[in-house]
Amino acid sequence: MIHRDLILPVPVLLIDHSVEQLNDLSDILMNFGYPEELLLSSTSLQHATLMVQHHLPNIVFINLQDWSKAQIDFIQNLKLFRKDTLIVAVLPSSMPKQLLQAIHLGISAYVFSDQSATGMQNQIRTILRGGSPLDGNLANEILACEQSIVAHGHSLALSKTEHEILALSGQGLPSQQVAANLNASEQLVHGYAKSIYRKIMNADDAMCCFS
Repeated sequence: MIHRDLILPVPVLLIDHSVEQLNDLSDILMNFGYPEELLLSSTSLQHATLMVQHHLPNIVFINLQDWSKAQIDFIQNLKLFRKDTLIVAVLPSSMPKQLLQAIHLGISAYVFSDQSATGMQNQIRTILRGGSPLDGNLANEILACEQSIVAHGHSLALSKTEHEILALSGQGLPSQQVAANLNASEQLVHGYAKSIYRKIMNADDAMCCFS
């Protein structure tokens, strides 16, 4: 099936210690139109590092459930080596603090691994449309982080609309309802989410709540 509204950056690198999870992600991406030969996979960070150097992937899906120093180092080194690579975290929805830290390190989007296949497809579709999903727990984590940053005399420079989106998402509203409340399109909301993540990514390391 051809999805004309999606951007399909290639090649893609999938990193996960679970072969089953790798296969699930591959199936979703192929359903969106990715040819199998452009989907690379690795079950180890050491091997993934070699694949990055040899194949120069434009999008990387990495399982961060373990949230190890090796994974943190991999993300940081990847951003230094190829700063424009789109890095997507794959992790459970119960890790908003770690997800916020990962965004600061360079993660541009995420896919929750503890949801249905349809839910994963929807989040990946959002990413391939150029946006980013925004979970309610993550939204509240960002708002709490910003309050702490402001209390220390700094700012994430979030816009009024970005604050509204975070507040509505933090109330548990799905992106469709957030968009309706703002008289905007859902795709625009996802674009604002990506902008929020970019500001977090570019924030000073000295700011609290990123470590």
